[in-house]
Amino acid sequence: MAGAMTGVELLIGLRRTIQSHDESWKRPTALALGVVAVGVTWAGTLAAEPGARADVIAVIFGLWALGWVIGPILASGASVLRPEYFTLLPLDRRQLGMGLLASVYVSPGAILTCAAMLVLVAHGALLDLRLAPLGLLVAVLFTVGLVALSRAVYAIFGAAMRTQVGVEIAAMQYGLLISSAMAGWLVVFPAGIAIPVLLADGIGEGTAATVLHALPFGWPGGALAAAASGDAMGAFWRIGALLAAALVTVAAAVALLTPHVGNRTARRRSRPWGSRRVARGQALRDPVLSLAPTPLGAVVGKELRSWMRDPWRSLEVRTAVWLGVFFAFFLYLGSLGQIPELFLFAPAAALAAAMMVGLSGANLYGQDGTALWMLAVTDSPSTIRADVRGRQLAIVLAIGLPAAVLAIALAWLSGGWSVLVPVGAVMAALVGGGAGISALFSVVGVSAGVDPAKRRNATDAGENPLLLQIGFWAAALISAPTLALATLTVTEAEFTTHPWWPFALVVIGFVNGLLVAWGLGRVAIAVLGARMPETFARLRYPGLKLPPGGTGATSEAVPWWVGLLSNAAQKSYLETRKQKEKSMAKARPPRQESSAGPSR
Repeated sequence: MAGAMTGVELLIGLRRTIQSHDESWKRPTALALGVVAVGVTWAGTLAAEPGARADVIAVIFGLWALGWVIGPILASGASVLRPEYFTLLPLDRRQLGMGLLASVYVSPGAILTCAAMLVLVAHGALLDLRLAPLGLLVAVLFTVGLVALSRAVYAIFGAAMRTQVGVEIAAMQYGLLISSAMAGWLVVFPAGIAIPVLLADGIGEGTAATVLHALPFGWPGGALAAAASGDAMGAFWRIGALLAAALVTVAAAVALLTPHVGNRTARRRSRPWGSRRVARGQALRDPVLSLAPTPLGAVVGKELRSWMRDPWRSLEVRTAVWLGVFFAFFLYLGSLGQIPELFLFAPAAALAAAMMVGLSGANLYGQDGTALWMLAVTDSPSTIRADVRGRQLAIVLAIGLPAAVLAIALAWLSGGWSVLVPVGAVMAALVGGGAGISALFSVVGVSAGVDPAKRRNATDAGENPLLLQIGFWAAALISAPTLALATLTVTEAEFTTHPWWPFALVVIGFVNGLLVAWGLGRVAIAVLGARMPETFARLRYPGLKLPPGGTGATSEAVPWWVGLLSNAAQKSYLETRKQKEKSMAKARPPRQESSAGPSR
């Protein structure tokens, strides 16, 4: 027992030491937001009318639970101590899992959460002074369960990448996260208007109140309300449910935090689509893709299989789809307020999925690891051209096609068929522009990223934050001409009322996208042809400075701005890497020299 406690103390100290040297802006920002959230919890609960206080507590606790589930995915603090770091140490794995979970309970986030949950003590005392201890009990149980749930969800996110179902769950999380950041105001604004009503009257009687109080967020306030009204059975089952939920989540978190030493990937139970008949000798070509037996067809087929089979690429595709789905859901919630016609624009939500083409493929060569050497040893202009164009075609099919299907499905659900043509034109411009951006950024910003088996966060795949920012605004700028004409079409400008205009708008969108895809892809081909050895070397030696010209097979002129963009991307990557190494160096204990003096 003493050894286990010592191990927990060491893990707590290790976690504190590492986090104390973290110079990222995320940590102080998260602490400031946490303090504000504690204040809002206490102020909102105490300002509510006595009859509405249980409803207010349930709503606020639900927001705390949402923050604990999605917060660790955004912040880097949850991955400070990863179970795989301790796999080779002679430690009891179960005790190690418990120690890793225990170290989270003394983190600033858990302490702030406990401070917020203690509002139940005040709530219980206001109902009846004798209920204050019961408020303390349910506050502790809810905090224990909430923190354990957060760690379990984060661990599931890493383990889930081994299965298709897990990838789907992770994609839903990212889709909800990104859509909340972009369109969450559609829900927050009506909710802000409803706050005075919530504080005065609560949620009221109805299905919403029944569902809210049946969920775990409603159990703490419900237990106190039942105890105050003399409903012993109501209070007992809610306290028992809180205790059971806390035990289950703690057990699940400990199991997931225990280092796993088995196979990291599940055994394939069946051959994937497109290879069954070929493997059986019944066909020479893929009957599903039916691609031409050319270098371009080979690259397209290889890339499509990578988009379907690689967990991280598959995550990108599914995140794009779920982003559009949740965006449409926010439009539906907004239509329930003061703008009932808002949901008619639901097909436009698919544009968010189309926007992901340029962002998801911003590091295609880096995602392949050092496989670029196969292209480097050929160093043939025709091979490079086929590789770049094939990757562009594949990403259009992998993400652009699901986005188009999503737009049609949303038009059917919402009845917004009138906006489908303008949406289709803008989507063509976005997808084409994204294909060009992905090809160029994959060359100028190539980086290897974290080992695929150790990836946890969205940035672990090696995407450059600077290029992602540039890509987002570049995609909007590139599609601006088509977007402006589509907006005028929706607002029924005079010149858009001709019968031929919808066809012209679609053609404009396709030309817009094709020109950008061709142009930026052409630049990517020129860069690879002139600097293939240097591009490959950057995968092994990040930050390698490029001399003027290049040592590739071709001497084709490269636009001057490509060098500036490439150097800026490498500088951004090096600064991020330097910051991480600096934090790790500060966290590392100083080396002690032996009494015999330093060794030679």
